Amino acid sequence: MYKRVLVICAGNLCRSPYAAGRLNALCPELQVASAGLDVTAHGLEGKAADKVAIQVAHEYGLDLEEHKATQLTEALVDSHDVILVMEREQLERFCQYYPDANYKVFLFGLWNGGVNIADPFNRGELAFRLAFDAIDQAAQAWTQKLV
Repeated sequence: MYKRVLVICAGNLCRSPYAAGRLNALCPELQVASAGLDVTAHGLEGKAADKVAIQVAHEYGLDLEEHKATQLTEALVDSHDVILVMEREQLERFCQYYPDANYKVFLFGLWNGGVNIADPFNRGELAFRLAFDAIDQAAQAWTQKLV
């Protein structure tokens, strides 16, 4: 069915790397990567995952230590079968930037009532736990659709 999944958020420091890690853990037969819409604009290219994200992800059984922020590119879009975004605004921006790929982009929280998964960056540990819990629920739902 699908082989390559790309998860995107804004800065590729918190949500999308965690979501990619969770999908990889749940569906090891998939190739899952992550990127951000605003990495280059905010000078984040190559930056490590957020320290709180690393800590909370570790508690949730995922290792984000080696993650480096990556800007979303047309080559990444073209090389993936399904693209998942964290917020409706990101979905709209994606469709604006990559109109030929609109058919393969979906909200990560689609199967959980179409929820947006709020950015926890600089909002404290509780915000990360809430975001990662929502990601875990959404990832579980996506496993039924992707494999």
